[in-house]
Amino acid sequence: MSPAKVTAKDIREDIARARAYAKKSNYLKTLNCLANAIRGLVTSQVFGAEKFEIHAHLDEALRDLNKMKMIKRLFPKGLKYQKGKEREFYKTLVQLHKKLGTAMENARQTKMRKRLSVLDENMIKAAKLVEAKQPLEARKLYRKISEYFQDIDGIDSDIGNRLTTFGMFPEAIDYLNKALEDAPNDVRAHSALILCYEGMHEVDKAMEAIKETMRRVGVSDNLYVRMAKLHLEKREWGEVFNNAKSALDRNPLNAEAQKLMKQAEPRVFAGSGGSGKAAAKKPADSGKKSHDLNI
Repeated sequence: MSPAKVTAKDIREDIARARAYAKKSNYLKTLNCLANAIRGLVTSQVFGAEKFEIHAHLDEALRDLNKMKMIKRLFPKGLKYQKGKEREFYKTLVQLHKKLGTAMENARQTKMRKRLSVLDENMIKAAKLVEAKQPLEARKLYRKISEYFQDIDGIDSDIGNRLTTFGMFPEAIDYLNKALEDAPNDVRAHSALILCYEGMHEVDKAMEAIKETMRRVGVSDNLYVRMAKLHLEKREWGEVFNNAKSALDRNPLNAEAQKLMKQAEPRVFAGSGGSGKAAAKKPADSGKKSHDLNI
């Protein structure tokens, strides 16, 4: 299949885009659009008034390019285009695009390494403030870290997990909820949030956090065991039994689930006047209803 022919309109549009990117100081896109325009001049069948008009637009675009700071540093006399030497000028633009791209990427990585180093230093400083029993100062520093390093993926999740490790559960919850707004499938943030509510003995909120984790990242025997333990705090034996059983269905070797199921089983079956099967039916139904994760 032969490539579509380049028209005078295509070339003018490339030049217009180059000028727009130049105003935004976007070097790479400016050079790329200009190179496309020059290539179009070489490969197209544009003549007469249309070609004259394109050259006029191209002169304006080159003036914009030569006003850009980095281009002025590299080419004090400016990049010059000569009619009849389009191929050579095209190669110059392509090579310049490649070299600038490499230089800008290296500069970006260097800058990022420096920022990450500053981030690490501040994280260590905040941890030392916690150890020194200065939680207020630690909270202030964590807030500044969150604001200044928002461009780094997972920053709030990282802070929330650190605060959870320090036992600063209420402070951690704010960061973890913020992290989950940005990344609803963040496993570390979900796990830490559950741990915070468990540590604060907020049983109902911990249960809701587990259900949300199941919805977002899937079920596991560990999550069912944690749910069973929460129901154990409320002495809801049917729910303890059902969640422990669900954990064992996924992992028959889960010792905690076995222990919880044995602990709940006598109380579940003892309260019924019927057979064991009849007695187990009601809590099993209530358990299914409690953990219907369809939204």
